[in-house]
Amino acid sequence: MVFLRSASFLRSASFLRPANFCQGLIFLLLIAGAWHCKGPAPRHHADVTYDNGGDKSRTVTLPDGSKVEMTPHTVVRISREFNKSERDLELDGEALFTVSSGGGKPFIVHTKNLHIQVQASGSRFKVEAFAKNAGEEADLLSGKLKVWKTYHSDTDNEPEVLEDGQMVMINRDIDLMEKEKLDSAELTALRAKF
Repeated sequence: MVFLRSASFLRSASFLRPANFCQGLIFLLLIAGAWHCKGPAPRHHADVTYDNGGDKSRTVTLPDGSKVEMTPHTVVRISREFNKSERDLELDGEALFTVSSGGGKPFIVHTKNLHIQVQASGSRFKVEAFAKNAGEEADLLSGKLKVWKTYHSDTDNEPEVLEDGQMVMINRDIDLMEKEKLDSAELTALRAKF
């Protein structure tokens, strides 16, 4: 008898009426679609934002002493924990990094398509990674880097290790990541520019 009363309650519950159920389902699908379309979730909570919306390059010094020279329209985000428990940052734009020693904490730059981890303190490298573009590039002027994709690839998920004068290019649209050597003229120009 108790079971029958429960069953009749469920049948009479407003959420089970076809019109209400369909409206609720559509609402949930819209919310899920909006969440999916907003892009990848941040890799960590970004509490501090350095935004270079101006027309000139801007240099900022991070809490660990590392320097970031940001070109116009570049954004760098870090958490309050930067240099306490981690040294991760998010980049949308183009910047040159000069990395200080970090007391055993790895320095990692996250872009839309790449994770770039410094393997030697004092490394200097340039990253061009605007989120609106499919292609990105990381050029190593000095030091050592480990670079891998932020997404799962059907063709290649192996990281690349860069040494002085090497670079990596990635294009997510065609799922291609290639490591190459910078020619000496390009490397000299980069070093003169930064």
